[in-house]
Amino acid sequence: MNLIEIKRLYDYNSWANERVLESLRPISQHAFASDKGASHGSIRGIIAHIAAAEWIWLERWKGYSPAGLLSESEFETVEIATQRLRKIDHDLQEFIIRLTQADIDGSRGYKTTEGKAYSNLLSDMLVHVVNHSSYHRGQITTLLRQSGAVPQSTDFILFIRLMGQ
Repeated sequence: MNLIEIKRLYDYNSWANERVLESLRPISQHAFASDKGASHGSIRGIIAHIAAAEWIWLERWKGYSPAGLLSESEFETVEIATQRLRKIDHDLQEFIIRLTQADIDGSRGYKTTEGKAYSNLLSDMLVHVVNHSSYHRGQITTLLRQSGAVPQSTDFILFIRLMGQ
């Protein structure tokens, strides 16, 4: 991938996360936090997981390997979750804007939360994070519909259409 594609992908990721956050505004705290048996229990659990994954990968790219993810308890309400995810998105954008093509083409080493060491191309990790977040945003869409809410579309092609690209 080239630098322009990566930047566009991360613009999309921020846009899609924001649309999910907007979709959460009308739901109750109960709908946000109740366990629905999803991959991370509740909508709150999935939002926390998206944020934690984006955060931990960013930390790895910066040369740190945290031993654990952010806790779901740090995402108590829709408002708090919104603030946390927006801050992580901002930090990701700040990181992305400073990348060079050489950075994207290079490898970065890191340790998993289990302490296993790996090294991957930064471009592959960058794509992985957006793909991972997209997967879980889809789960939130289903849970929102089950709660009677109307989720906003996060389709990549809609992003392209709306951004005039």
